[in-house]
Amino acid sequence: MTPCPGEAKVTLMSFGFKYGLPNANYYFDVGFLKNPAREKQWNFFANPSDEMRAFVLAQGQTLEFLDKVVPLLEYLSGIDQHQVFAFGCSAGRHRSSIVVDELSRILNNKGIATHVVHRDL
Repeated sequence: MTPCPGEAKVTLMSFGFKYGLPNANYYFDVGFLKNPAREKQWNFFANPSDEMRAFVLAQGQTLEFLDKVVPLLEYLSGIDQHQVFAFGCSAGRHRSSIVVDELSRILNNKGIATHVVHRDL
């Protein structure tokens, strides 16, 4: 998958493990994060909201994961023309999609063009 000039250099994909693995260069499991769908204010079919994003992104494990994975993504994005990084959780609706959106924001701020795909939303 080679991007055309001006296209994103990095594709960030969220997915649900229960639906199988997508085609990607690298896979990360973010199922270790606390699942907002198991909290009383949300359910398994709730779409990510600002409150849900805040819940996931405020977790210490999320912050530590982002601190560690961003330098890896920066490094890997510089050694090939195009990379697909897939981030999965159980169903791909909450934790992985929120993490992917946050990674896209961080990488874009660092000058790395991203394309976001939420496979199972």
